[in-house]
Amino acid sequence: MTYENLERKLMEMLLAGNNDVLIRLREQYKSSKVISREHSDVGFFTTFLQQDRNDLCIDGKSFQIGDVDGSVNGIDGAVGFVLYIKNGFISMLEGYTNAIDKWPEVDDEIVLTYDSGNERDVERLKRKWA
Repeated sequence: MTYENLERKLMEMLLAGNNDVLIRLREQYKSSKVISREHSDVGFFTTFLQQDRNDLCIDGKSFQIGDVDGSVNGIDGAVGFVLYIKNGFISMLEGYTNAIDKWPEVDDEIVLTYDSGNERDVERLKRKWA
């Protein structure tokens, strides 16, 4: 998995669900532009820009979605991820080391799962933007 493939898979998982907010966020992601990608030994930041899509704004709210974890070499929760929504728009995706000291050399080593198990707990997630 290349970095961009990991990013796409993460965004697919972070924005999955049959909910109006998640549907609008998926539409935002489709029309957003990546304005920067920063990598370090302990993670990454991807910054997005959303232009001319005020119709997709999530009521000017700011919140985070972070219910996807990554296992590396059998270590559950070795890496974590947070998608930041600022003033109603997708702003930044962060990946960080959690139970390991260094970000994996190859993104294929990361196995993504929801922290609630195989099925996503959308009801718990909805409390973040309620």
